[in-house]
Amino acid sequence: MRSKTGGRIRLFILIISLISIIFIMLKWMPFIDGEFKSLKRVIVIDPGHGGEDPGAIGFSGNYEKDINLEISKKLYEKLKEKDYKVILTRDKDEYVENLSRAELANKRRARVFISVHGNSLENNSSVDGIQVLYYPNRESTIGDLDNNELAQIVMNSMINGTGAKDRGTIEREDLIVLNQTKMPAILIEYGFISNENEEKRLLTDEYQNRVVEAIVYGLEEYFSLNLDNN
Repeated sequence: MRSKTGGRIRLFILIISLISIIFIMLKWMPFIDGEFKSLKRVIVIDPGHGGEDPGAIGFSGNYEKDINLEISKKLYEKLKEKDYKVILTRDKDEYVENLSRAELANKRRARVFISVHGNSLENNSSVDGIQVLYYPNRESTIGDLDNNELAQIVMNSMINGTGAKDRGTIEREDLIVLNQTKMPAILIEYGFISNENEEKRLLTDEYQNRVVEAIVYGLEEYFSLNLDNN
């Protein structure tokens, strides 16, 4: 009788232990009931346009898609140096659907999604400066500040780092790469390639590196404000 009772107690303790382990594992799983959860070291960089889609055409005839890729590759390397796991939505001149770009970021459970673009105005070549677009009120799943804050922090860093004109952060609900991503996401318009002087700067490694360093600085400031770390 005593042996049977002891066996039941051991079985009960074992079952309770297994339930506890399963509960802890579920708590830290990235997906529970279909919910998305970011990974802290993963960043997706999206060089806008590509392939058959050149994007804007600059004052001197340069394609936006090419400048996007040059800056994105530099950004990729700089973030890799800081031990982030960085993913490019394209690494050559090819066309990628916008929905596929967003889905890649979701699949890789990115912490942030950064889409890199140039700006242009057909009938006004005097306008220059940086804009940052964002989908309003997209919250982080891991304690980071929301989209709005990400856009403003990166914008401030870029203005300080490049000396370019601040053209503001702008809400955009209609852009697929922003409204279909599940993590904080921004679209950086690094300058107006329809402006002769800004296009010239953006074609130089020196200025591209300043743009990249400013983005990285802004991202690291944003990450440092993670609410779970404070």
